[in-house]
Amino acid sequence: MFRPASSAAPLWRQPGYLTWLLTDTAVGLATQVQAFVLPLVVILLTSDPALAGAVAALGVGARVVTTLVGGVLADRHDLRRLMVLSGGLGAGLAVLMAVAYATGLGVTALAVLNMLAGIRAGLLGVASDAALKQVVSSEQLPVASSANQARDAAVQLGAGPAGGALLVLGPVIALLTTAAVFVTSALSALALKGDFQADRDPSTAGSAWREAADGVRWLWGQQVLRRILCVAMLLNLGLTSGVTTLIYGLSVQGLDPARIGLVTSAIGSAMLVGAVAATRIVQHVPSGVVATVGMAMAGLSMAALPFVPGFWPTLAVLFVGTLGAPACNAAMMSYFMHLVPRRLLGRALSGASLLTTGAVPLSPVIAGLGLAWVGLTPTLMTAGTICLLAVLALLADRGLRTLPRPADWPEPQA
Repeated sequence: MFRPASSAAPLWRQPGYLTWLLTDTAVGLATQVQAFVLPLVVILLTSDPALAGAVAALGVGARVVTTLVGGVLADRHDLRRLMVLSGGLGAGLAVLMAVAYATGLGVTALAVLNMLAGIRAGLLGVASDAALKQVVSSEQLPVASSANQARDAAVQLGAGPAGGALLVLGPVIALLTTAAVFVTSALSALALKGDFQADRDPSTAGSAWREAADGVRWLWGQQVLRRILCVAMLLNLGLTSGVTTLIYGLSVQGLDPARIGLVTSAIGSAMLVGAVAATRIVQHVPSGVVATVGMAMAGLSMAALPFVPGFWPTLAVLFVGTLGAPACNAAMMSYFMHLVPRRLLGRALSGASLLTTGAVPLSPVIAGLGLAWVGLTPTLMTAGTICLLAVLALLADRGLRTLPRPADWPEPQA
C-alpha cells in the first residue's frame, strides 16, 4: 500500500518545480493559441469551415502518428534538451506561418506548416510531462497534478481571448506573439537544474518501434489503466468535436473572434474554479469516484448542448460541465504517473496520449464536414451521442469506479 509522505517542501517553494511549470506553461499556451488562431485564419482566407477543419486535422493527426516515437525519444535522451528543442522548433514554425500568411503563400503552405507543428508536438511534447516525475517526489504527484490542472485552466482561460484579441490585430501579429512565447519556454527549460538523463538499460535497447511497442504492451497489460484510456478516448472525441463545432459555427456566422474566444474562456474559467478544490478532493476522495463524477459531468453537458438556446446559456452549460474535470484529470494523471516505472515513462505517456487522442483528429473533420453538410445542431447532436456512449461505458466499469484514494494506491512498480 502506498502511503504519501508530508516531509517534502511545498511545491511553490521548490525552484525546480517552478521552473518546470514556467517551461510547460509557456509551450502549452503557445500551442493552444496557435491551435485557436490557425483554423480561424483559414476561414478568414476561404470562408470554408470544412477546409479549416482539414488543416486542423492534419496537425492533430501528425501529432498522434508521431507520439509513440516521441515516447521513445523521451526514454532515450535528456529530457531538458528535448524541452529546449521543442520550444525552439515551435518558435521557428510560428514565424514561418506568419511569413507564409504575409507573403500570400496560401492555405497549402499553412497546412504543411501546421503538419510540421503537429510532428514537433508528437516527437517532443511528451518530454515535459515525463520530466515532472524527475522534478517532484512520487508522494507529491497528486498535489502537483492538481496544481497543473489550475495552470491548465488559466492557460485555457487565456488562450481563447488572447488568440481572438491578437487575431483582431492581425494574423501576423498573432503568430509572431506565439513564437515569442515558444522562445520563453525554450529559455526556461535551459534554466532547469537536476538530472534529466534517461534511465535506460542498454542491454534491453532495440529499435525505436520495438521500444515503443514495449511501452504500449506494458500499458495495455494494466487492466484499470486500459479501461480508463478507452473511456477517455471516446469522451475526448465527443468533447473536442462539440467544442470545435461550436467555435467553427460561430466563426461562420460572422461573430467577432474575441467573442468566439469566450467559448474556451468558459471552459477555462470552470477549470480554474474546479482546480481550487481539486487538491483536497484528489487526496481524500476515492479516485474512482472523482473520475466517474468528472467524466459524467463533462459528457452529459455536451449531450445537452444541442438543446440549449442562445450564446450565453451555451457558455453556462459548458462551464457547469467542466467543473469536475480538474479533479478528475489530476486523480487519473497522478495515479498513472505513480504506477509507471521511470524507464517506461516516456513510452507509457506517449502510448496513453495515442489511445486517448487517437480519434481526436476526426474532431475538426466532424465539425467542418458536419457544418457544411447538415448544420450546427445536428453536428452537436453527433458529438453529444459520442459523449453519451462514453458515459455509459464509464458507468458499466466497476473496476474504474472503485479505484481507492491515493493513500491506498498500490506500490509503484520498479
